[in-house]
Amino acid sequence: MSIEPRIVRRRCARVLLVDEDDRVLLFHSRDYMGPGVEYYVTPGGGLDPGETLEAGAVREVFEETGLEVAPDSLGPVVAETEGAWSDAPDLVVHSRDAYFFLRVPHFEPVRDRLEEVERQEFTAARWLGPAELAAADGLVFPAPIACLLKGVRAGAEPVPPVRLPWGAWLWDADRDWTPTERAAILDR
Repeated sequence: MSIEPRIVRRRCARVLLVDEDDRVLLFHSRDYMGPGVEYYVTPGGGLDPGETLEAGAVREVFEETGLEVAPDSLGPVVAETEGAWSDAPDLVVHSRDAYFFLRVPHFEPVRDRLEEVERQEFTAARWLGPAELAAADGLVFPAPIACLLKGVRAGAEPVPPVRLPWGAWLWDADRDWTPTERAAILDR
């Protein structure tokens, strides 16, 4: 018997925090989605009702890393992606994500403001250099970012924002987790 999932639409703001050594901050997760399942998550998350992309990005960076930034320090949206993901068989989230790029001095993230689910999911905060990111790019949620970062690190601001391919996953009752190429569930 198959479960009919609840579909939630969500707007997200994400921030690519890059330090002076061109390392990007990502949250690492291992075993949260299943034994041996490993991935990285970009800082950011869903907007609160009535919140702008900039305000949501600033709030998420502070909650997830302890870093306080001003909304006007973010600059323009450099990339966007859209697609479906789920972390349970009864829920599908259709997410539209906007990415900001922000160069910051290296810092150690303070993770004491994480939500309980984030504490369980994010096993570490890691700064990945260009080569490390290129090797792990297929594991970055919700979309690969290595090619985008190559350009914006050099100072190029894409106008209009770059469209990133969606790379997250969905629950499939027959096979457990599967890539979102099977995301036809949203077309129902």
